[in-house]
Order: sequence, then C-alpha cells, then structure tokens
Amino acid sequence: MEISAVTSSSSSTSAVGAYYRENGYVIAEKLVAASLIDDLLDAYRREILPSKSKFYRQNTNRYEANVITEHGYVANCFLDIHSYRRFDALRRASLEILFHPSILAALNNITGFDDHNLMQSMLFDANTATPPHQDWWYLDSVPGGNLLAAWIALEDIHEAAGRFYVIPKSQTVNLHTAGNKSLSHSEWLKRVQQYCEENNSRLLAPAMKKGDVLFWNSRTVHGALPTKDGKFSRKSLTAHYLPSHMAFGNLFTEKDWINYHSYNEHRYFANQPEYSMKAMLISRVKQTLYDHPVALKLARKLQRHSISDI
Repeated sequence: MEISAVTSSSSSTSAVGAYYRENGYVIAEKLVAASLIDDLLDAYRREILPSKSKFYRQNTNRYEANVITEHGYVANCFLDIHSYRRFDALRRASLEILFHPSILAALNNITGFDDHNLMQSMLFDANTATPPHQDWWYLDSVPGGNLLAAWIALEDIHEAAGRFYVIPKSQTVNLHTAGNKSLSHSEWLKRVQQYCEENNSRLLAPAMKKGDVLFWNSRTVHGALPTKDGKFSRKSLTAHYLPSHMAFGNLFTEKDWINYHSYNEHRYFANQPEYSMKAMLISRVKQTLYDHPVALKLARKLQRHSISDI
C-alpha cells in the first residue's frame, strides 16, 4: 500500500519511515502551501526569466544564459538557487520553502533525525529529461545512504511534460562497480540506463500535483521521462538534505572542507558559486576531470590540502 501523505502523528511517523526504508521513496501530498509556491514563481518571473545573466546549469554542468523554448520556458535548469545572492527575492522564496516547518517535519518523520542541512537545490521550468542515476555518486552522507532528496511540484504536472520517476527498492542495488573495478562516470551511467531498461515495468512516475513532494534516498535510481509535448512546462524544485550530525561527501570521498551558511537557524551549503570568470574556469576543469576517477581523486586530495593550509 502506498503512503501518500506525511503527518506528524507518532503512528504515521513509524509507517512513513518504514515505507521509505523499504521502498527508497515516499510521497507527501499537499505538503507545500500554494502561497509559498506562488511567491517563488513570482520572483522567478521577475528576476530570472528575463535575465541575461549566466547561471550554472545542472543538466549541462556549464554556466549558460537562459535558453527559451518556443513556448516561453527556460530549457536549461538552475542549480543552487538557494544561494543566489544577486537575486535575493528568489533566494529567500526558495529558502522559505526548503526550510519550512512542514518540510522539516517530513524529513524528521522519514529519517528519525531532528536536524537536516540543505546541501543542494535545483529549479526546473521545462523538463530536461534527466538520465537515470543514483545521487550517491555525486553527493551523499558519510557513511553513505543517509542523504535524501525532495522533488517538489510547483504546478500540476501534466503527463506530457515528462514526469519525474523512481524505481522502488532500487536503493539496494550496487551499479558503480564491476568485479574489483570502479567504473568511470560514463560507464556507470550506461549501467544505470541498462538497469532501468531491464526494470522498466517497476518504474513509478506518479501524477504530482502542486505542493506534492516526493522524497527519495540517495541510492534510489531516479530520473525524468522524455517530454511528449513542449507546450507543457514542468515547474519543480528539488533539494538534497543531510542529517546535520553526519559528514558530507559521496561514494568516493568525504568533503570535510565545506563551509556552511545560515538562514535563520538552519544551515545550507552551495557547491556552485554564482557566475564569474574564475568560477567558470574551475567548473570546466572539474568537468574535464570527472570521467577520470584517479585524476579526480588526486584533485580532491589537493583541494583538501590547499584549504587546510589557508
């Protein structure tokens, strides 16, 4: 039986946590108030949609200006909007949602932990057809498997827009090693894609309504279905949370060098700074290294040492 709502009662807390641990995801219906979503979208339309600035894009891993579709949507999505200092209305509206008591209570119900740090956010206007993956390759708790993410519908998502999906119970699957060999990033993505094709009948792409939230585990395979009709937007906000007492990293390393910022009493991290020539050059070097595990490991070690010497 699918649990469709998260409440704060003790019985539901137990049921929600058990469902999440077994299936790798859980859905909370109407968790985010429409007024909070409207504030975010108003700020987006005022500050971001008409902007000529470059933003870091999750789907291309580059700093790019907005690419507008024929129907008026931004085709390339946004990373870490919660740290947009130059666009303060959007930043504050996103943080009001991502640290809202309803979200924090749901996180507590799911994990059983009292406090969570915000580690990443993404904003989608149109669907970018994100390929299937598991988050823990990129970001996770240390030890792994305790980071979780939230996909928040900012409108009623039409089926033709390309819905978000998960593969239930895929959080138990190891797809990043073959024998004793650690796979490269591109090889790993191919294995995840193959896993999805072999388990297509298990794929779950729920009909999400405005304010609904789907939470999933860092190990759960997920992605987005292709867009069937570009006249439909797929406005959504995602966030990744870490139990605050745990270290941050991914499958390969612990990122003990990170610095947190605060919003009210809550802590957040932003991996990608706003656009500058320096930030763009650093991002290109990182992207070049990303498919070479040995070189990337060395670069991370050098980064840790350089920061510790400051």
